[in-house]
Amino acid sequence: MNISLIRQADGLQYNITNAVSRTEWSGSAGSAARQMTVDYINAPDDHFSIPRICTGDLVSFSPDSEEVFYGQFFGSEKSSAVGTISYTAYDMMKNMLESEVQYNFKNVTPEAVGKRVCDEIQIPVRYLYPTGVNIKSMLCDGMSPYDVIMAAYTKAHRITGDKYFPMIYKRGFAVYKTEWVVAGFALDDSENITESSIEETMDSIVNCVKIFDEKGNQTGEVSDQESRSVYGTFQKVYKQEGGVDPAAAAGSHLCTAPSQRIRIRSLGDRNCLSCYYVTLRDSATGLTGLYWIASDRHVWENGIYTMELELVFDSIMDTKETDKEA
Repeated sequence: MNISLIRQADGLQYNITNAVSRTEWSGSAGSAARQMTVDYINAPDDHFSIPRICTGDLVSFSPDSEEVFYGQFFGSEKSSAVGTISYTAYDMMKNMLESEVQYNFKNVTPEAVGKRVCDEIQIPVRYLYPTGVNIKSMLCDGMSPYDVIMAAYTKAHRITGDKYFPMIYKRGFAVYKTEWVVAGFALDDSENITESSIEETMDSIVNCVKIFDEKGNQTGEVSDQESRSVYGTFQKVYKQEGGVDPAAAAGSHLCTAPSQRIRIRSLGDRNCLSCYYVTLRDSATGLTGLYWIASDRHVWENGIYTMELELVFDSIMDTKETDKEA
């Protein structure tokens, strides 16, 4: 393991691995930015000659030979007490979530939108999934760079039916199609799972979607009668969009059965990240097959690497909308 502290002001780099007693690296499908928290030795008398962590400092984390996190500390703390202080850093997705841009796009693809936005805010592009979908117009008024890109990919999602997820990968921004599976690894209660639980809820059920045009007239409906007879009617409204098949778009909102959330605690594998699928074999819950990782938390402490995953049966997409059409 290697943890390096990088000073923005002078570019100096320090190996702080031995000054960190606990490292937590986490992310979720809903938060976009990944974060890293370190419990760092606080030695106010400078007895240990340990560099202080200052707001704006950068950190690089490599649990093995490959860097998995590069981010910036967004806060610091000074204390006279000897012990440890927790510091949290975020990857550059944080900049994309908390900045603002404005655009009026015409006849562009989502991947072209992503390239233009990243170029403006000087974020390197690692990969932008080529949808080939043409967006006739999209007005983005004071939106975050992240929301602009995901709004463009949301339009593609409504046409292709594919789901897309963004991430920071190797110090660059990327958007991938949701289809990746953690390779060469399975969660198995006979090998690495230490605790598992499953929760089922009806909160996400949508079994009827009514379709309306721009004048407020109902033009159609998609529904699942079997689900409605068992669970009752849970309804949403879909407003038609230009260039989008209304029945297909409305159908994408259907969720006809209770959702399951599975929580797994196991030995760690750094490839188990939010928005990836992972193979699960767990006799305690009776679950077997591919499940989608909704959130992940990886912890290194006292020489032991563990992780906590929240799994769901099907993937979700962080869809975004623009306030207006150009």
